[in-house]
Amino acid sequence: MKLSGQISVELNVADYVEAADHQQRLERILERIRDIYPDATLAMRERRQPKAGPVSPPPQSVSRIAQRYDEP
Repeated sequence: MKLSGQISVELNVADYVEAADHQQRLERILERIRDIYPDATLAMRERRQPKAGPVSPPPQSVSRIAQRYDEP
């Protein structure tokens, strides 16, 4: 059986310099983890906040298709 474990760390950073500092800290922690789990990896991803504002209505083509299904 093969398992995958994941450790998640959420970071709020002001800029890429601060992000790099956090990445270096996590890489140092990862070195210690690799002593036990040599195949451990680190993936850093930017998480964008959802855009605020009204949701736009579906295109007209979608509305016409939906109307066809509503007809008897």
